Amino acid sequence: MQELLTIHIIIEGCDTLKSPRGQINMIRFGGYCDCDCFKGEVLPGGVDTQMYLTGEPGRLSARYMLKGTDANGEPAMLFIENNGVFDADGVCTTTPVIHTDSETLRWLCETPLTGSISGWEKGVIIHFCKAE
Repeated sequence: MQELLTIHIIIEGCDTLKSPRGQINMIRFGGYCDCDCFKGEVLPGGVDTQMYLTGEPGRLSARYMLKGTDANGEPAMLFIENNGVFDADGVCTTTPVIHTDSETLRWLCETPLTGSISGWEKGVIIHFCKAE
């Protein structure tokens, strides 16, 4: 699959709630994107809520904004909502939804996307590809 957008997430902190039903983590993060179509930084306030409830698959829901420039060098912002489910092996497949103020990047809003996550020393890397 062709990768359309790659975002390097830098974890800044985590708050955890443990209850009789399971565990919920709210992970605060920053980061950046340095792709051909968009270059920018994650704005303050990015959070990934991960829920691990008894008898249910783990779920994540991340929401964040990036500010930078599109492929034409014009100012652009992205809002990303990325929801996913962890399988039995701990692998998470996501379904991202993107909104932007850039005409050049509008295709990201209109293209069905799928996401995957890989690790790196500062956090995780989010990989967005066209859904098949």
